[in-house]
Amino acid sequence: MTLKQKIKNYLFKKIAQKKYDENIINIKINRILLIRDGGIGDAILSYPLIRELHKFYPDAKIDIYASLNNHFMYKYIPEVNNVYLKYKKRNWLKSWIEILKMKNNHYDLAIDDTVIRFHRTLYTMIINPKIILASSASSKRYGFDRSALSIYYKTYNVENEIPHIVDDRLRVLKLLNFTKYNNKMYFPLPKEKNIEIQNYIKKYKDYKLVGLNTDASHKDRTLNTKQIIDLCNLLKNEKIKIIPFCVPSKFEYFEKLIDENALTNVAIPFKTKSIYDAAEVLNELDLLITPDTSFVHIASGLNIPTIGLFWNDPIKYILCAPKAQNSIALTPKGTESNLQNINLNEIQENAFKILNIKK
Repeated sequence: MTLKQKIKNYLFKKIAQKKYDENIINIKINRILLIRDGGIGDAILSYPLIRELHKFYPDAKIDIYASLNNHFMYKYIPEVNNVYLKYKKRNWLKSWIEILKMKNNHYDLAIDDTVIRFHRTLYTMIINPKIILASSASSKRYGFDRSALSIYYKTYNVENEIPHIVDDRLRVLKLLNFTKYNNKMYFPLPKEKNIEIQNYIKKYKDYKLVGLNTDASHKDRTLNTKQIIDLCNLLKNEKIKIIPFCVPSKFEYFEKLIDENALTNVAIPFKTKSIYDAAEVLNELDLLITPDTSFVHIASGLNIPTIGLFWNDPIKYILCAPKAQNSIALTPKGTESNLQNINLNEIQENAFKILNIKK
């Protein structure tokens, strides 16, 4: 660690201080702020905490401090009052306006379960909630975790055993003296169904529908073309129709792949326009096969059986495992951080078992 970094870390530790005169038990919780930037999956994994907070504080207004990458994921969450945005650095003025809006809300409670960062802690200090609870987070970046910062009324530490991320986030409720809570995931869909999606699904009503998502945010978590072709061939069965998921830019790729490799068991993908379109299609499936992406968490919220494909790392396949019934997390036998050697025959065996289909 450089001298410059040591000085920054020292100042961070000195600045992030606060004296608490009141006990949380004596504070009436009327407004709650959940600090939850990150991606789509991060938002979905926060839904159970939002639901349980509303259950324990039914009259309190719950706001979210979100990012440009996930703010839209709170659109159909009835317990959420307002969503505030963290903008990119070049739009710093917009971010500060949002921070001042939150400051004026006079929050009784704020909860931060994100990674520890100086700028986020500074924003929270300016917002100035009466009580701030947080996960301790990792000490790798600064040499200390949040438990060393008195701005946080209480923090909860990482347990020895790796929990699912939903269970990990819900542990903050114990700091509020709530020990009985529900860890079931959910994913609210728009009330009005998409007619085009329903007509698309009707064409395959006589099949067991298997969704296949092949892409992830990193190439090492993405299935390559050969793996896609081989897996589709392994899943060939008169009772199965495969529904691919893809971004619009890969639509022609799948059309060509299906045509050139005689993948008659694979449907042309539906051109989804939003994550909610994809979720509505997913909700009609009998099984989803997907790498470690937000699709795992959407399927968990909709209780769609899932075969999740993960790196051989417990932080991945335990922390983010599918939680729907009849689901499984599969990993390669090697220790490499990619899906290059994922066992396609193992995927087939588990798919047929979940669908109750004999080879």
